[in-house]
Amino acid sequence: MQYINSFAKKHSYLFAVICILVTTALFVPGRYHFAKGQWALLYLLIIGLVSSFSGVRSAILAATLAFFCWNFFFLPPYDTLIVHDPKDWLSLFVFLVVAVIMGMQTGRMREREAQALAREREMAMLNQFSARLVSDTSISDIAELLMNEVMHITKADCSALFLSDQNNK
Repeated sequence: MQYINSFAKKHSYLFAVICILVTTALFVPGRYHFAKGQWALLYLLIIGLVSSFSGVRSAILAATLAFFCWNFFFLPPYDTLIVHDPKDWLSLFVFLVVAVIMGMQTGRMREREAQALAREREMAMLNQFSARLVSDTSISDIAELLMNEVMHITKADCSALFLSDQNNK
């Protein structure tokens, strides 16, 4: 699961294309056994999974690919983009609108979750840092801790901190 998640983050568009192509290949043998509208529901499930792993843009790509795959492979006449039945046109466009909206909402939810996790990590680091600052009593210990933290955050090789002489105040 971790491998899929990292692949989906790094290669989101490729992940969307692969998911739609693999599921289409799995669905095609059953196209004579199920009603043509049932395939749209299965594609919506895949689009939801793509958007939850890789975000909004890849979900829109997956919705568009699923739209064309459903038309090409699962609506008669098969293996063409021609649609004879007006009800199928309506179904196709409703599917596309629902798929895009669902993908966008799920993708946004995923992005908000990532932002919340990043804020949580930042707050944990700040809490640890402030607890260490409070526990140290001498100015030199606090200065050393501050320097180490600044170097860690900025990934600097060296740093300098100049302390004023408190006796001259």
